[in-house]
Amino acid sequence: MAAALALTAGANLQVPTRTVRLSLDVRGGPDVDVCAVLLTASGQVRSDADLVFFNQPVHPSGAVRISAGSFAAALATVEPAIDVIVLAGSVDAGTFLDVSDLRVNLLEESGRPLACFTPNGAQPVTTMVFGELYRRGDGWKFRAVGQGWDSGLAGLARNYGIQVDDDAPAPEPAPSQPRPPAARPATPSAPVQPVPAARAPTPAAAARADWHPDPTDPSCLRWWDGSAWADHRIPAWRETDSTCGGCGGPKRRQMFRGAAPCAACESRIHIALLQWQHRLSDVLTQQGATKPALDALWAELRFQRVPEGHAYEMYRRAGLGYLERIVAFAYADGVIEQHELAGFNTAATALNIQDDAVNRMRARLERGLTFTRIRDGDLPRIQNPMLHLELDEIMHLDAPATHVRQLANGARRTEGRLIASSKKLRFISPGAGGSETPWAKVHAVMPCYGGVDISTTTRTSGTYLLADPEYAAAVLSGTLRVAKRLVLAPGQRDTRTIPPDVKAAVWQRDGGACSQCRATEYLEFDHVIPHSLGGATSVGNLQLLCRRCNQEKGARI
Repeated sequence: MAAALALTAGANLQVPTRTVRLSLDVRGGPDVDVCAVLLTASGQVRSDADLVFFNQPVHPSGAVRISAGSFAAALATVEPAIDVIVLAGSVDAGTFLDVSDLRVNLLEESGRPLACFTPNGAQPVTTMVFGELYRRGDGWKFRAVGQGWDSGLAGLARNYGIQVDDDAPAPEPAPSQPRPPAARPATPSAPVQPVPAARAPTPAAAARADWHPDPTDPSCLRWWDGSAWADHRIPAWRETDSTCGGCGGPKRRQMFRGAAPCAACESRIHIALLQWQHRLSDVLTQQGATKPALDALWAELRFQRVPEGHAYEMYRRAGLGYLERIVAFAYADGVIEQHELAGFNTAATALNIQDDAVNRMRARLERGLTFTRIRDGDLPRIQNPMLHLELDEIMHLDAPATHVRQLANGARRTEGRLIASSKKLRFISPGAGGSETPWAKVHAVMPCYGGVDISTTTRTSGTYLLADPEYAAAVLSGTLRVAKRLVLAPGQRDTRTIPPDVKAAVWQRDGGACSQCRATEYLEFDHVIPHSLGGATSVGNLQLLCRRCNQEKGARI
């Protein structure tokens, strides 16, 4: 076996972008409790959940785990927001001066040594940072540190932005009904510093529902439901190389592989996760992604003493599936509305899943909302100083396009530019001339694979291949609808011009007779509200009047 590279304080080493492990070799002295802190580019944590220690041995993302005297980091699955993983340890009794022959080993997942580091042991500190895993380009590096604090784990936590309550004097016997705490954010976090056995205070006002040291019996953990102590108690077992922290039972040793996981706890956790997965599916189906319902689910998982990192992957899959259904239902009618995008954002915030798929789904909905607004008349306005249109024309689209026409001898392709203005649809080709079609001669615009199908009563009909056919189809459809007065452009006032289809509907409704005297001669279309600005040409604001009744109405006005 090749010898491991020996590092000194401040030295760094490129590590594989896979799972790496850090283990401690100690000859004697007090036990060293390992911990890890996940930091963003600002050098601070996002929340208390980014501290991984013996009360929370797995990060919620599942990327970082700790056990007795060792760390494991799956670097390929670390969240993009995390730039640095600090690997540290603390001692409850004495200082690191009392730890004999401390050595830090950096290993691959298979156990092959990568490097080793011997920190300076002549430091009277109670907490020490052994090293850091940090991003460099597309990969990761390890830096040996070997520096510490004499303020314990609390000093380490405060240095990285974790809120730690100062130790209070020894409390009086805990009241049966402690002060109700405030609501806790959706992402859970465990207590930061282990509480001494003789001083187990009531959880802080912001504490979530979880197992905490019992104020009346420091050897037990008691369930805090978020507002008061419950009657549920369990022994406070501690995870070691030989003892399971979940049930207190002994661990089975494996040849050349260390201690095996506790079989009883593995089975219990597996059954609890299956039941929790069904509960999660029922909640998302019946109640939706609401913060109270999801908080209750995570509290249920903690009550079963299941590490949250074990459930994160199934939670991520279920949450992404729920968001995908929201997007699919929103696109079912081809129209994206603002409340559908707002509903997606509310669900994504409640689920709090850090995944690129969420951003892609949000971008798709935002794009669909933009297309809906364009089709409803909110058309873009573009400027091209090289094109000279009429003074009252507004250009909405100017894009390279290929006109494909199906002729008797096959398909004919013409390269050019497709230009849509408020008055005409133009196709300009440098080699084959061009064409312009008034919107009155355009009857349909339909998106197709790679392009747009335009149906006209002229030779400009055919398929136009474009780089972004969905956007072009939305702009052309919106321009056509505005030109035919099917919708109004924002800020445009309605005129008193009555479209033929509205005239036909009013004629059929009134039976081809004056709505007042029922005469059938000299009929005119009259606006019920003459000075209406919006909806003046609607069927409900029009009536048939004979000339005599219409003149009498005008005289009265």
